[in-house]
Amino acid sequence: MRGRVTAMTLLLSVLESVVTLAGAWPAAAQDPTTLVAPYLRARDDHDVGVVAGQVVGDPPRPSGTPVPYEGISVMLLPYSADLHARLDAIKAHLRDSLKTYMEATAEVTQARAAYERALLGVGGGELIRGEVSDARGLVRLADVPAGEWLLLGWRTQSHPGKVAKLRKEDASTFRDIPVSTGYSAVSYWLMQLAVRPGETSSVDLNDRNVWFTGIHDDAHLIEGIPKAAGPKKRR
Repeated sequence: MRGRVTAMTLLLSVLESVVTLAGAWPAAAQDPTTLVAPYLRARDDHDVGVVAGQVVGDPPRPSGTPVPYEGISVMLLPYSADLHARLDAIKAHLRDSLKTYMEATAEVTQARAAYERALLGVGGGELIRGEVSDARGLVRLADVPAGEWLLLGWRTQSHPGKVAKLRKEDASTFRDIPVSTGYSAVSYWLMQLAVRPGETSSVDLNDRNVWFTGIHDDAHLIEGIPKAAGPKKRR
């Protein structure tokens, strides 16, 4: 019974995350059309700049050199005070309970995705800028319209765990059974920056200016083998 409860609890957690990610940009937030207008004007007037920097980790020894982080996702979004406030609220309540801590990474994704959909809905899709750091940890985004931007970056570190063995009664009762395969630690960087025409705005992302680190439970579905239906009784 205990194994069945664990499986169902994990399944409900996965479903809750899917529902959460379907959230919409709040109606009380700033009108996206008004928000994107100055960025689109700057784009059309070729008032653009560059955002460039490096993502590195602390050296293994104090006398060593920083370790470049490859494959770090970095996004630029037109600055929104509402989005910034939503993200800060997630961090502020991070330690309120184990539940809020475990849901924090999904809530960051929800807030970002809702804002992106709002931008897409008003023709501001090309203002959603993204890049991935190279082998030297370098990241560069060119032709960025002048204005205030919100930078969000994240690094995911997987920590595999042992796959729990299924009880026979679970495997024979459920067709798809969610099983935890470990967890991922997701470190975020968040910063506001200004882009000026013809200039390069430098950013430095490192282990010491991580905004916060959350946890994402890794799970996959194992196909169970439901019991075969018995022979039909003759009437």
